[in-house]
Amino acid sequence: MSEAKDWKIKGTRHAFACVNPIRKITDGNDYVPNPDKEVIKLNIGDPTFFGNLPASPIAVQALADAVLGEKANGYQPTVGMPKAREAIAAAYTFPDNPVSQEDVYLTSGCAQAIEFTMTALMEPGTNALVPRPGFSLYQVNAESLEMELRHYNLLPEKSWEADTAHLESLIDEKTRLIVLINPSNPCGSVYSKEHLLQIAEVAEKHRLPILSDEIYEGVA
Repeated sequence: MSEAKDWKIKGTRHAFACVNPIRKITDGNDYVPNPDKEVIKLNIGDPTFFGNLPASPIAVQALADAVLGEKANGYQPTVGMPKAREAIAAAYTFPDNPVSQEDVYLTSGCAQAIEFTMTALMEPGTNALVPRPGFSLYQVNAESLEMELRHYNLLPEKSWEADTAHLESLIDEKTRLIVLINPSNPCGSVYSKEHLLQIAEVAEKHRLPILSDEIYEGVA
């Protein structure tokens, strides 16, 4: 058998481009805090990481029962189990916006949902509009897949609402997607119905889909 040094397997450009700047901070943080000051950590958006927001005992028990029941430990439908999709559809159904099971696709976390959505709607060389400030994972996906991100401003004097005029000015023939993060990450603001309708009007005018990132809906 050949020596290991004879192997010259190189990583791809895609692999080297998959670098999350947030992880550079959280995974390699060796800073020593000032013992005389209380530290407010702003480096990771996971309230469970510091012992906050414990899981509901009902959810924990349901998960334990499902695992111990051994009825769903094998392969499940690619788009998610029917009962789970039905429950999600029911939770997001409103009188003027019915949602069916066929509208729901489950993924392994929101990171995968973002990647699937971007790759389904975008090609290399096309662009998406994302908020600034915003969530760094969109940049990671775009750079690794040779897509462009265009950053529209959020206005601090208006509780971090989107600058819709600036957003619209960034749209061209290669724009494929508008990313909306509400509640905002990292600003924490929650948009009013009126402001959401303003953004929706821009999207409708230019016939652009909206990726609505609402991961913090339950904690805002």
